[in-house]
This record gives sequence, structure tokens and C-alpha cells, in this order.
Amino acid sequence: EILIEIFTLMFIALSVNLVAIKKRVPYTVLLVIVGSLLVPLSQLKAFSFIDEFQLTPESLFFVFLPILIFESAYNMKFRNVKENKWSMGILAVFGLLISAVFIGFVGQWSFRELGFEVPLLVTLLFGAIISSTDPVAVLSLFKDYGAPHRLTLIFEGESLFNDATSFALFLVFLDICIHGYTGYPTLLSAVFSFTTMLLGGVLFGLLMGLMFSKMIEWVKGNEHLEITLTLLVAHFTFILAELLSKHLVIFGHEIHLSSIIATSISSMVMGNYGRFKMSHAVEDYMDKFWSYFAFVANSLVFILMGLMFTHLSIELKKIALLPIAAIILVVV
Repeated sequence: EILIEIFTLMFIALSVNLVAIKKRVPYTVLLVIVGSLLVPLSQLKAFSFIDEFQLTPESLFFVFLPILIFESAYNMKFRNVKENKWSMGILAVFGLLISAVFIGFVGQWSFRELGFEVPLLVTLLFGAIISSTDPVAVLSLFKDYGAPHRLTLIFEGESLFNDATSFALFLVFLDICIHGYTGYPTLLSAVFSFTTMLLGGVLFGLLMGLMFSKMIEWVKGNEHLEITLTLLVAHFTFILAELLSKHLVIFGHEIHLSSIIATSISSMVMGNYGRFKMSHAVEDYMDKFWSYFAFVANSLVFILMGLMFTHLSIELKKIALLPIAAIILVVV
């Protein structure tokens, strides 16, 4: 039943893609809408298999996300990042911080005005999550309307790195939620965690990217092994960064590495250095392979997001519509 669901969803996603191209509507947005429209269909006995496979945090985090990160970062040139590093850095770090804090404070105020008492840390957590934008829809619009090349580069680079900033900030807020706020020591610990996540992620990503590039050089000429190593670098980097973050302690301090930054950097190293260690046939094939792989991952993720409405534990109409509308306005 799970296999039937996956193949059915892929067939639906293919149809949605054709409609999106014809109607010039962002593909991922349309997928979420179609996914949510499948919810009542899944309640019928004949179509109950549609709801068999669910998008879990683990599957999103460890299966789909490394694929999407690798595909974006593999084609990003170090030269372009270097030329636009200040624009990307300010937007990805300070821009996201400003957005998250604004949404946190204004979001809590808007909830209070509507009669909902929501703790500030909860709205800050939400601000950290929602401030990291998905670039797929916007980049497709940039392409349609002929946006300047540099603007597209900055947007793509910023969106790649703000995922890491967002996740690091989320973990900092979550730690304060769990252990409480104790003033200056908490702030110092938060800054330390944030810095080590970013810098540690960069260093670990460089190490993994260089190591896998060297391995590709060793197996050059064996096309299957070369392609498999590019598949492994993304997932290995991501999972090992997560494992290290759970066990790495230096001078009594737990060191957390950003798995997203690490995967992004290792993928960029592979795209800027490792690709020149590959056979020519594999190098030409890689862009098409990863483009298709990312298309499949994106299609499944966004349509499954729509289907997640099946398992909401709250009544949208009775409870949530008003606060949802309010927070959308705050985010915009």
C-alpha cells in the first residue's frame, strides 16, 4: 500500500507539474494545495492507501533534506559566493535574526490582542522556523520574468545558508525553553552554541567534501562508484554531523555542528573541486541526475505536506483560522 501511494503521488505530482507550467503557477505551492485536496479523498475506503506513507521529521531530515541541499549547493560556484559574500552573509544571518525576532514579538502581541495567551518563546521558535524561506517558487518566477543574474545568485546563496542560521537559532530558543533563561550566562551560551554550529559546520563540511573528492579521484573511471559517492557525501555529512553533535564535548562544553551548513559546504566542495576529479561522462551526467533526483524529492515532500492536514489534532474552523490569518499577516 505504501508503494502504491508513493507511485500514485508521483503520478499526481507529474500532472500538477504540467498544470503549473501551463498556468505559470509556482509548482511547490500548487503541490501543497493538491496535497491538502487529497485529504477528503483519503477518507474513502477505496483510496485509504493515499494516507499510508506519512512525512515524518526523520524522513524529511535524513532522507529528503540532504538531497535538496546537495542539488542546490553542487552548482553554486565559490567565485560567485566570494563576490557576493557580504550580501549573502548579512541576509542569511542578520536578516534572518531580525525577521525571527520581529515575528516573535509582534506575533505574541497579535495573539494577545485576539485573546490567545501564547508564550514569547513559542512565537520566537515559530519566527526562527518561518524566516527561512524556500526559494523554489521565487526562483522560478525570477526565471520567468528575467530577474538580474546577480540578484538570483544572492537569493539562492542566501536561501541555502539561512537554513543553517534558522536551525541554529531554533535550537538556541529550544534550549532556553527546556532549561530556562538565567540572564547573562544563557546569552553567552546561546552565542557560543550559535557560533560553534556555523563554524563547526563549515570546517566539518570542508573535511568531508575534500575526503569524498579524493575518493572519487581514486575510483575515477568506474562511473557507478563515482555517482554513488556523490550520493553518499550528502547523507554521510548530514548524519555524521548530527552524531558528532550528540557526543562531541570539549572542555566540558557540548559542541553542536550545523548539519545543514556542513552538507552545504561539502556539496559546494564537490561541485567546485570534486567534479574535476570525475570522468568526463559522469561530470556531464551529474547535473541531470541530481536535477531529476531533487525534482522527485521536492514533489514528494510538498505533496506530503498537504496530506499532513489529515492528522491535525486541532479543529481548523473552530479554533485556528483566526490566529493563522493573524500570524500570516505578521510574517508578510
